[in-house]
Amino acid sequence: MAEREIAQRLFAKEFNDSTLSLTSVLSYDVTDMNSPNLLISPTGVRINRIFVVGVITEVENLGSETGKERDLWKARISDPTGVFIVYAGQYQPEAAIFLSTVAVPSYVAVVGKARIYEPEKDSVFISIRPEEINSVESTIRDRWVLDTAELTLNRLDLLSEVFFDKMHGEDLAGSLRSRGIDPESAEAIQDAIAFYGTDQNYISKFKQSVRKALLSIKENAGTEMQQKDNAENVIFELLKELGSAKGVQYSCLLKEAESKGIPEEVADAVIRSLLSKGDCYEPRLGVLKLV
Repeated sequence: MAEREIAQRLFAKEFNDSTLSLTSVLSYDVTDMNSPNLLISPTGVRINRIFVVGVITEVENLGSETGKERDLWKARISDPTGVFIVYAGQYQPEAAIFLSTVAVPSYVAVVGKARIYEPEKDSVFISIRPEEINSVESTIRDRWVLDTAELTLNRLDLLSEVFFDKMHGEDLAGSLRSRGIDPESAEAIQDAIAFYGTDQNYISKFKQSVRKALLSIKENAGTEMQQKDNAENVIFELLKELGSAKGVQYSCLLKEAESKGIPEEVADAVIRSLLSKGDCYEPRLGVLKLV
């Protein structure tokens, strides 16, 4: 039995630029299961399977379009560098059901097969056929960005060293192997350099994109923290205003918080936080009171 390929972590920018496949097949049909599914990225990653986490921003049912399979769903999942396109149909029933009901926007994690479609020369479409797709928290997305950034920067640094040494051919292959790169990966890096013309300018621009990606999760974390702090202040004041000697009903507090623009799940999380910190307590079940 063939060993299953590792699900690679790549940013959307690099994935969408990965137009080098090991075979060349022309296909107008995004449902063609025989299309090439092994790509080489501009930094030399062999992509058969991919793992991505991002925000699902759009879902569309393509099943009604002529020539398309029934219940074919298309989704756009964004990361800080670009957008992944995901298709799920009759061969991915669980993923198709998920896309038909998922809330937009929301954070999702996807493991799937890379697909490339070339309907004509100079017209290439890169997408993912999901094996598994699930809703996740923002912390999982942030962790994915950090891990993917580290892997990407390591590859870019390796390419910088290669260009600095000005090696080619067998010298380049030997240099890569001396750095602990296995022969298959070394060959992929050489193919990427030759096909894409990857150079220091590309490396510099890509590093800037990665840095922006890292800054984006820092800003996101700061925004979420600020929103939580604001919600906590509002609920704390509501406990003061609504609380009597006997306290305030939990359901009443949630309703008042919602009237001030705080979603129920956020208000519930804040109340639990206040309880855990000892700022309020439950004199009896379903009733809250400030300490």
